[in-house]
Amino acid sequence: MKYKSQSMELMKILSDPRRNQILHLASDEPITVKAMAEKIGEEPLRLYYHVKKLVKAELLEVVNTRQHGNLTEKYYQAVNFRDVIYKGDMAEQAEYIEQTLSLIHQIVDPGLHLYQNKLEMIRSGKEAHSVPIHVTIDSATERKTGREWRQSLEHVMKAMAPKSFDQSSWPDLPDDDRDGEEGTYQYVLVSYRIEDQDELYKEKKED
Repeated sequence: MKYKSQSMELMKILSDPRRNQILHLASDEPITVKAMAEKIGEEPLRLYYHVKKLVKAELLEVVNTRQHGNLTEKYYQAVNFRDVIYKGDMAEQAEYIEQTLSLIHQIVDPGLHLYQNKLEMIRSGKEAHSVPIHVTIDSATERKTGREWRQSLEHVMKAMAPKSFDQSSWPDLPDDDRDGEEGTYQYVLVSYRIEDQDELYKEKKED
């Protein structure tokens, strides 16, 4: 496990939920665009653009090709996707503040949209457990030192990591001038199932 600097260009790529879906599908074993499309429930042609972007960014690579008559199928695999934590380069982001915030909204807003839809379904009479949407927004406040706060973030990241991760190889936290300073920290967790957002979008489009 290692930290890698995330450029603005990489942030643009990884802020798209569809591309993250592709990377996860291709992280376990090589997979074709056709197979990705079947798993996601999307037309293959709509995925080729995203696949090309990921290949260009060296996040995805062609590891095999197979000939089926006149058709050549390419098998793609993610490159170190499960072994790297991408950290934004704040110096570069400071040069593109509006764009950075827009990309963050691109990640967070679908969760807020799903949460709103789930609440509306519950208000209309459905039981919360019967609403077919996986989304949660949780918050907590805690008094900690700066270092305790950053260590708590490490614990959260470890909890979200795949079981196959070697937890002992987690990168060390860099030193911070405010490590000993105590403060009150607000935590907000927004988590949602990307496929639920896709299904909701399709339903509304059909209506």
